[in-house]
Amino acid sequence: MSVSFDPAWLGARIDGVDPSPLVAGMWLGAAGLLLCALWLRGYRTGNRIALAGGMLAVGAALYSHDVVNLPEIASALVIGGSIGLMLARRCGGHRLPWLVVVAYALLGLAGMATGTALLLNPFAFGLVDGPGRVTPAHGTLLAGGIAIGGLAALCALLMLVRRTQDYLALVGSGAGWTAAALGLAMGNSAMVLAGGMAGAAGLRLGWRARAIRRAALRALPSGSRFP
Repeated sequence: MSVSFDPAWLGARIDGVDPSPLVAGMWLGAAGLLLCALWLRGYRTGNRIALAGGMLAVGAALYSHDVVNLPEIASALVIGGSIGLMLARRCGGHRLPWLVVVAYALLGLAGMATGTALLLNPFAFGLVDGPGRVTPAHGTLLAGGIAIGGLAALCALLMLVRRTQDYLALVGSGAGWTAAALGLAMGNSAMVLAGGMAGAAGLRLGWRARAIRRAALRALPSGSRFP
């Protein structure tokens, strides 16, 4: 019994476009560059490699979509960039981390809303099987995305209430994994790549922060602690 492989779950089929080896190669190349950037010790070199991976991912997204979507993409970039620039200019440098916390909370809520919308209308995204029920794989991904998104939003809210930033990287990681799970369910490679890289980067940064904190605690006198 032969099983045919549909590359749509990798996102090679976007908006009805047939799978393209070029697009798949661009996504894999971008993922490879971003992964290399995460594990390099040189921050400047890592940032440059990550920038190259991000530009390659943007190029793959623009190339794989119909040109009719370009005005909408450009409009979203201009509107979102303008709002972000305005908020960043009005916030002092010491308030920018809190702005990031709010952004992570909104990302978690957006993931919950997206997953709920997919569950309520699975036919529009081809998430159903023959009898018209949501497939177990898609149901698991959607449930996981909703749960992780809700947990990320809740943790971000607790950070705002308690005025702490100890788990900032982990909350960002959760928001990224939410997008990756929903992207796998919809077959959207942009969400899979961006969410997966954000999730991996958050875990990596959280692990580094934990190691730095342990090293600092060992260097402090006995009985001392961070404020």
